[in-house]
Amino acid sequence: MLPVVFKKCIALFALCALCSSASAYELTTPYQSGHFALNQVVLEPHETFDDSLRYEITREVQTRNRLHKLYQSSTAVFPADSLGLKGPIGQQMLGVLSIANYSSGQDQIVFNTNAHSATYAGLYFSFAQLKDFIDKKALNSLIPEIMRLPLVITDIPVARSGFDSRGSFYLTARNLALILDLHVEDSVYYTKAQLHAIQGNGKCRIDALVFPERIVPDLPLFISARAAVNYMHCDPAK
Repeated sequence: MLPVVFKKCIALFALCALCSSASAYELTTPYQSGHFALNQVVLEPHETFDDSLRYEITREVQTRNRLHKLYQSSTAVFPADSLGLKGPIGQQMLGVLSIANYSSGQDQIVFNTNAHSATYAGLYFSFAQLKDFIDKKALNSLIPEIMRLPLVITDIPVARSGFDSRGSFYLTARNLALILDLHVEDSVYYTKAQLHAIQGNGKCRIDALVFPERIVPDLPLFISARAAVNYMHCDPAK
């Protein structure tokens, strides 16, 4: 029969072995409002970004969301020694996790492993979703919160394009609820010549990383923001 002290030593060694095998990534929250958050994960050099690690990150973020009663969060995952969200938008990113739960009782989870640069690090909304937020009284009070965070807005229909008096290039989208006026400053994937060729005739749609700067809370709601274009698609001219 083993002595009690020896048994305790075995248990301690087992616990240490478990700790050493556990993931050691760093999860922080650089941006957070009352109901939304943008997190970042920076891996340790020995960690592999596989299904097991993605599951572990998802579970931890779900727990945080429930603890802070968040409606939606995004978590950008970066490789070891990365500057994370403090770095340039072109730096390498391994993927982005989006979790949303607007009192539906079940988390909607998307882990996009095709988001390979930090220009995809933001809270995700489609242009149509923003319209729904404005139209629904239960949600439109959240708009000022959303505007405090970097956003990735998808499927933006470009109604106007052009330059201001200082030579800055703008793309504008609008519907009955919303006017989104984007100062296009950069893109990881397109040259300035390609961006400036976007026509404001309703035939082009873009996805963009958006940094809101100013909102005018009238109807339609006016949002002015800086942007980096991630994707664009234009219907062929007739």
